[in-house]
Amino acid sequence: MIKFTRYEHVNDLVSHYIEVLDRDDIAQILIQGINNTEDAELFSKFIWQLVGQMNEDEENEVVVLGSVDNSEMIPDIHYEITKLMRDSGFYGVWESVSEKEM
Repeated sequence: MIKFTRYEHVNDLVSHYIEVLDRDDIAQILIQGINNTEDAELFSKFIWQLVGQMNEDEENEVVVLGSVDNSEMIPDIHYEITKLMRDSGFYGVWESVSEKEM
């Protein structure tokens, strides 16, 4: 099971966007963990989708977790995902996806 511990609010943000974006596949990865390159790539792409949706929500003044602007969480997201990918051995996948998505 994937659980972010340093910045626990990242768990809430990820859960929120799993629901909003209807991503049952990502919910399964949270339960089962990242077990292969495909999981790592799928999860990495979802994180970038989440960041894009955060930006869209801010532009549309959508309140998420009590705030319209959650951009201050982006460094926390980066820290937690980088740590997760390093710990699971898929940091290279995260970097590769990030380079394409930026």
